[in-house]
Amino acid sequence: MTDTLGDLLSRDPNRIWRTSWEVINTRDTALLETLRTALPTIRQATANVELGGMIQPNRDALTHALGKVQNYRSWRCWCDDYPKLLAYDPAREEERGHAKLLSRDDSGWPVTYECECVVCGRQFSVEEGEYHALWWRWKPHGPRAAGRRDEPGTGDRVTVAPTPPED
Repeated sequence: MTDTLGDLLSRDPNRIWRTSWEVINTRDTALLETLRTALPTIRQATANVELGGMIQPNRDALTHALGKVQNYRSWRCWCDDYPKLLAYDPAREEERGHAKLLSRDDSGWPVTYECECVVCGRQFSVEEGEYHALWWRWKPHGPRAAGRRDEPGTGDRVTVAPTPPED
């Protein structure tokens, strides 16, 4: 794993952007807690760094990552983050072991998916869209499955390597 905190404090736009995606994709509560204690320092160090971005500002990834660090404790499950960011590809989430792809409908546009969180069992309808880049809008439906673990702070978490969205 990279030196996540060091990367965020580096003032290097590429390191900050890549590490923002590492934070977005992680489920490592120890990492999130480390970053949580350093949030004021991270915000100060990144405040005036120009992060670029053509279609969507790269600062959006940093903003989302820092929001996750600040707020993940209040989530009922990791999947609470899916509706907040259009970058969660259902196929990639299934590969990571975070979601189960129940169905995919390619019969029209947009492509739609039905997915289930592997932690809490909550189901989502996911719409795939494209405007210069692919995006996925997750909409939860139905209750969480009874008897399933659903708190981000419990159990072992897997840290996912940074995988920024494709350009």
